[in-house]
Amino acid sequence: MSRKAVKHERLGSSNASVRSGTMAPPSPSRLKRKTPPMDNLDAQSIPRSFVRSHAPSAETWQRRDEETDGVIFMEMRRRRGSFIRGQQSSPSSQNADTSFAHQSFAHLTFADIGQKQKACNDTLGALQTLGVSHVAALPELVLVGDQSAGKSSLMSGLARVNLPRSAGVCTRCPLHIRLISSKVDHWSCTVSLQQDYEYKPTPGHKPKVSDVTNANPFPPWVKMQNREIKTFKTIFDPSEIEGVLRWAQVAILNHNRSFELFIPGEGAFAKETPLDVAARETDAQFSPNIVALQIKGPGLPDLSFYDLPGAFISPEKQEDEYVVQVVKNLTFEYITREKAIILWALPMNVDCETAISLKFLRDAGATDRTIGVMTKADQLPSQNVPAWVATFRGERILVGHGFFATSRPPDQPLENATRWEELFFNREVSIGNNQWPSELAEFADRCGVEVLLKYLSSKLGEAFAESLPSIKNMVYNRTEEIEKELAALPELPSNVEHEVKKSLSQFLAQMKTAVRGTEFLSEWNTLNGQFQACIFRIKPTCRVRDSETQTIDLSGPNSEPGTPRRPRVSDSTMRNVTTPSRRQRYDNVTTPVKNEDGGMSRASSVVGAPRPKLPSPFAKYFNISRCSMDITDIRNEILRKRRPGMPRDLVPDEVRESLCLGAVKKWEGPLETYINGTAGLLQKTADAVLEESLGVLRRRLIFTKCQAHLKSYINEQITHQHARLEEMYNSETYQLYMMNDDAFHRYRAQEMEQLRRMRGILRLKALTLIDWDYSIRRTEEMSEEERLKERKMLDEKLPKLSKDPFETEIEVAGFVRGYYMMAAARFVEGVAMNVNSNLFRTFREQGLDERMEQEFHIYDSSKPGLYMKLMDEDESTAKRRQQLKGEMDKLKKAMQSINDLEHSSNDASFSYSRPTAADYDSDMDDGVM
Repeated sequence: MSRKAVKHERLGSSNASVRSGTMAPPSPSRLKRKTPPMDNLDAQSIPRSFVRSHAPSAETWQRRDEETDGVIFMEMRRRRGSFIRGQQSSPSSQNADTSFAHQSFAHLTFADIGQKQKACNDTLGALQTLGVSHVAALPELVLVGDQSAGKSSLMSGLARVNLPRSAGVCTRCPLHIRLISSKVDHWSCTVSLQQDYEYKPTPGHKPKVSDVTNANPFPPWVKMQNREIKTFKTIFDPSEIEGVLRWAQVAILNHNRSFELFIPGEGAFAKETPLDVAARETDAQFSPNIVALQIKGPGLPDLSFYDLPGAFISPEKQEDEYVVQVVKNLTFEYITREKAIILWALPMNVDCETAISLKFLRDAGATDRTIGVMTKADQLPSQNVPAWVATFRGERILVGHGFFATSRPPDQPLENATRWEELFFNREVSIGNNQWPSELAEFADRCGVEVLLKYLSSKLGEAFAESLPSIKNMVYNRTEEIEKELAALPELPSNVEHEVKKSLSQFLAQMKTAVRGTEFLSEWNTLNGQFQACIFRIKPTCRVRDSETQTIDLSGPNSEPGTPRRPRVSDSTMRNVTTPSRRQRYDNVTTPVKNEDGGMSRASSVVGAPRPKLPSPFAKYFNISRCSMDITDIRNEILRKRRPGMPRDLVPDEVRESLCLGAVKKWEGPLETYINGTAGLLQKTADAVLEESLGVLRRRLIFTKCQAHLKSYINEQITHQHARLEEMYNSETYQLYMMNDDAFHRYRAQEMEQLRRMRGILRLKALTLIDWDYSIRRTEEMSEEERLKERKMLDEKLPKLSKDPFETEIEVAGFVRGYYMMAAARFVEGVAMNVNSNLFRTFREQGLDERMEQEFHIYDSSKPGLYMKLMDEDESTAKRRQQLKGEMDKLKKAMQSINDLEHSSNDASFSYSRPTAADYDSDMDDGVM
């Protein structure tokens, strides 16, 4: 062998180390071990088979590379159990996973792997204690079983410490035990309370089975957002652990009382109350919160596991029936976790098929992740031996990782338990007539707590190493999420006064800019246009017929006159042509106001009203003035108001004024909508500015205070503006008043032309002087040629008719409509100007500044305490930030533990490969030494 090869062998291959150090689960099947070829071996000279050690011999380890150029042979070590020609190996050695009892953890290669396992298990235990399983699923050992299945004895053996074995308080909450091998000589145990749930009972109501639901699995316990860890007590004497543990569980069952009251030797309640009394008088009968034990000491296995309360069917008291379902829910909570490795404790003195916990495992689909641990092997009845032999051999496949057997009689002291167990499984001791059956001797490599411990430690370290990359990634992602959320919940700035003044000054400046800005004015102009269009649209329409024979309604763009029965040309009808003194039958028509699509009539278009974009907030008012006048009603009103002896065509002024004021009084509703729209626009703009300038402080008192004062100020200004506009409305409805005679006469002329045209066409149709099917269209919808043609026709035919008997009423309707148009133009423009020059001015100038200075003293430095108060935040925000910071601290510690684990080994991948017996034999087959 070359010097280089020797050096390589001396240092050892990382792959070889990992392969040799990992122990796979014992297989229930009896596989044949590969027998090495013996053709070239002398049975006399080599009576036993050997296995090459993966470590250099003592001689070669001390020798330097340059001391020799010769071949250096590695040390050969004898394997326990021979491979003599023709000799069958024992059933235990046929296990494809090798015998745990025969592997030397003192071997240098195994020591290296052991260090890696210790590092993995230490890191895993730290992550479990931190409570980061909500971020990443962690591999964990979970001990389950029925009540009286020997779990407490098994747990004591695994933890190498006496734990409570009696029934009672020790079965009413989960335990988390973390074992840490320490180089120091002294032993210590720190007991802590890991609280994930709050106790919130309903006064006067004891939980029932019906209270236990999927949404509320542990009534009356309610899940908290973050885990709280409270250190209960640290002890240095193993004999104290039972008492401290029992008191810790009493404390966790009295969640709403200070845990310090229950610390043995220190708490007032613990000093005055016997432990058994305290255990009976707890507030809760059960708790999903965890009592955690961190045990350090020399020679301890590096392991952590959870112990759950034993499954049962019937409680001692009927009123505690709900606890049965709660314990089941708790068991499912742990065993359904995808990374959980389950230890199923089942006593050998009963039939395992009848175990309640077996049904739990099957229902949860967790049997593939389960290791069977047989307890009470010293109580195995002889009639049950064949069934357990079949179980060991895999003929009864119940769990995925096979079975181990343990025996820890309660009368054996802890320091003697391991030795006694070894003697028992070697059939050297017995209890009464109970001796370990010879039929089970072949499975000696799966018997004993120490064998189980080595397997569990290896299995847990392997699972954690495989999960480490994904765990690290999930922890990193969650850390980033918390950082983003914390960024939205900033801490109090160092210079509070400066921050407050800067933020408020920025808000006031941006508010002025926004009210002057294009976006705000554009929205307000749209509102103005809709308001103006509404006011013009609700101009009063007039019914111009004087009989019930026909109704023509031109209020819609596609509307056509009604099509009543064509009147028969009778003598009386013809006489109406030459007998103007008699009333004729005229069609009734409503004069158009404006198109339904927003287009104004010819009269209103002179004012330049914009076409509103529908839907409009004013749409509900569009038809309030429809047919509000009728020439017949106007005549009756004139007759009622006319004094005796006055000429018939003389209209009293009060008739005109009454009709005009009645028309403008319909502005009240649209004006209210306009005010509300303006207020909403102003509030929306102010909220947007507040969010932009103070959004980062929205959870601070300054934001809510500023928001409240701003809303109050806007409401005050809107109230003042409402009063001003109400005064304008009252002025318009007080009495008929005009100064702009030119505008009035122009509007009236336009309205009279519309009314007379419609009235004339109806009279001509009624007298059959024009075709009955002649379509009456709006003039704005007609071409210039069509208008000229119609005008020519009317000029030619109307003179043939007698004087219209309703000419006076038509003139009154034209007066009212003309006045309305003039007043509407005046009112709309006045309203918009008043809002702009009064309401908006207060926000564009110093009105808002003065109000905020009055409330916040922005420029007054004599009240520094005010600034601190303004930076206060609501309780929920402070609590949320504290929760996030606590979680962030845990995640940082978790990430540091993971990084330390990676840096502590040259092989950062922590990949494990399972060794098999064939791996060891093949080395011999190849003659590698």
